[in-house]
Amino acid sequence: MLAGQTVLAGQTVLAGQTVQGDKDGEGLMVGQVLRYGRLCSLVYQLDKPIGSSFGDVEFYRERLAGTTGEILEPAVGTGRILVPLLRSGLQVRGYDTSPHMLALCRDNCVTHGLDPVLFEADLTTYREPAAFAAIIIPAGSFALVTGREQALRALRHIRESLAAHGRLLVDIEPLASPTGPEPTRHWWHGEDLITLTCHPGVDTGDRCQTSWCRYELWRDGVLVRTELEPFTLQRYDLAEFATLLRDAGFTTSTVHADYQVGQSPTGQSRVWTFEATIA
Repeated sequence: MLAGQTVLAGQTVLAGQTVQGDKDGEGLMVGQVLRYGRLCSLVYQLDKPIGSSFGDVEFYRERLAGTTGEILEPAVGTGRILVPLLRSGLQVRGYDTSPHMLALCRDNCVTHGLDPVLFEADLTTYREPAAFAAIIIPAGSFALVTGREQALRALRHIRESLAAHGRLLVDIEPLASPTGPEPTRHWWHGEDLITLTCHPGVDTGDRCQTSWCRYELWRDGVLVRTELEPFTLQRYDLAEFATLLRDAGFTTSTVHADYQVGQSPTGQSRVWTFEATIA
C-alpha cells in the first residue's frame, strides 16, 4: 500500500479519490495525507477520554486561573483540555483541522452541558488580531507543524492574535531517539474492535520524525475499514524553541518541566511547557 492511500471495506483508494458508497464521502487531494481521520479520532477519544489527565489538565487550569479575557485552544482535538477549562468558568474557543475531532469535541461539550465556539482552522493560517488573553497548545500538538518557516509563521499568527500582555502556553516534547515497532493495541467500541499498529520514529531529517500508524475496524471478525496515517513531528531542543519564540516576537518566556510550575527542564523531562508573553 502506498503512502497516502486509504483502504475502506476491501477497496484501495488513492489520495484524491472518494470511495463510492462511503457514507463520510471523505477523500484527499493529491499531495495531502490523511490526518486524524475517523478511526484515529475515535481511538483518541477511547484512549484519552474527557476526565483523563497526565498532569496537564491541572497545570493549565492553574496557570489560566483568573484569566478574564477569552482563551483560544488550537488543535483542540476531542476537548480533553477544553471541557475542564470551560467547566472551571474560563472562556475558551477551540479549533482543529480535523472535522472528525471537532465532531467528537462537540459531542463531549453537549454531554457536559457546554456550548463553546468550535471551528475548523489551521495553525499556520489562522489569526485574529488582539483577540485573546491567552492561547494554549497542550499535548505536544505544535509538533505537527513541520519546518522552521511554517512554525515561525504559526507563532507569528499566534502573537498577532494575542491582546497586549497576552500569554502563549505551548507544550514541546524533547527530541527522542527513534524506537522500534510498538505492540499492536486495541479498543472495543460497542461490538466493534479497533486495532492500532504503529511503526514509529523514522528520522526524516531536520529534526523530524515520522511514524506510520494503521487503524483497523473489525466487526464480527471481518475487517470493515482501515486508515493509514503518517504522523510527522517536528522536534526541538530548549534553546532552539526559545530562539523561535524570540524570532516570532515574544519578549519573555519561562519553561516548566513535566507540568510542575517552576521545575527546571532537563533532557530527561517528558515535556517542556513554554510560557511566553508579549509586551
